[in-house]
Amino acid sequence: MKIMLDEPDLPVLTGLSGEKYIGGSQEWYEDSWHKKAGCGPVAASNLIWSMTRPEGGMEQYLDLMRDMYPCFTPGLQGINTSVLFSDGIMRYIAAHGLQLTPQALDIPSRPRRRPNACTVRDFILTALQSSAPVAFLNLSNGTVSNLENWHWVTIIALDPDTMQANISDYGKVLEIDVSKWLKTSFLGGAFVYLRLIETAQNR
Repeated sequence: MKIMLDEPDLPVLTGLSGEKYIGGSQEWYEDSWHKKAGCGPVAASNLIWSMTRPEGGMEQYLDLMRDMYPCFTPGLQGINTSVLFSDGIMRYIAAHGLQLTPQALDIPSRPRRRPNACTVRDFILTALQSSAPVAFLNLSNGTVSNLENWHWVTIIALDPDTMQANISDYGKVLEIDVSKWLKTSFLGGAFVYLRLIETAQNR
């Protein structure tokens, strides 16, 4: 059975024609380079939106995307590590005084150095069970045909038995096989989620 985020934990957005989106899309950026290199900031926007649960809809989400992008500095290879992603989202967190910190699990390119499926499963479940979505960097999709290479998406559900996950990509929900990706990806990637920092105020 899939462990899924509840709707209040997700950016559920309504377009101008009434269409529903789960999470954002880099195609919503106005600048052509942002459209091409904006998957990291969009995944970061999904994480921040879910952890702060702001009131508002599409326009407020678009403002978040616009504010998020300058916190990242995508080069020719984009945001291609968990460190670059975490640094970018921490700039936003620090600028807005949020009590959040990123947790990352890297998947190296060499299969022998990768964490096993149980470690990946537990990392994702820990996030989802604390109402946090997971940003997922896929540098190469291996044999997972419906996953775009060199791309950040957002995991919103996982079946711990089958490792089938629901992801948000371009505002749509897709299902992927995380176990197959882990076995067949040539370049690996990373998983990142945000954890609430415990303070005297929020205990």
